[in-house]
Amino acid sequence: MADDLFTPTIAPAAYEARRPPWRPQSLIFPAVFGGPTAATVLALVNGHRLGLPRRANLAVLGVGLAALAARLVVTLTIFDDEADRPARLVGALAGALVWLAASTAQKRRFRAYELRGGEPASLWLAGVGAVFLLGFAEALLLVLVTAA
Repeated sequence: MADDLFTPTIAPAAYEARRPPWRPQSLIFPAVFGGPTAATVLALVNGHRLGLPRRANLAVLGVGLAALAARLVVTLTIFDDEADRPARLVGALAGALVWLAASTAQKRRFRAYELRGGEPASLWLAGVGAVFLLGFAEALLLVLVTAA
């Protein structure tokens, strides 16, 4: 009689082949240096790579939009010529908030991916690109909003 206790429950054939995801914990670096926009875009791409349900990705998108709106509001309220450092701190905190939501949503699925023997992809190129491209776009948005 075969004992089902020792048979693996996570089978590689149960999941379709996708591009390897990034570690959700590694998204903190682009989140802090690139702000909520970079964190949201990278988290959504990673959620797609992990095959997260639409509801989880929409939750991350909602947190990202709320963090960007909060960053704009807080930056506008404390903005003056000498307030450059608080604005950067607010951006880092808003990005960290998005990372927290993304990490919470993606942690279980990434753990299952690792248990199946999957290796995470490198975040270097995508992370640096997101920090420069999306961080610049977010800074441009802040400049345009504060100039108005």
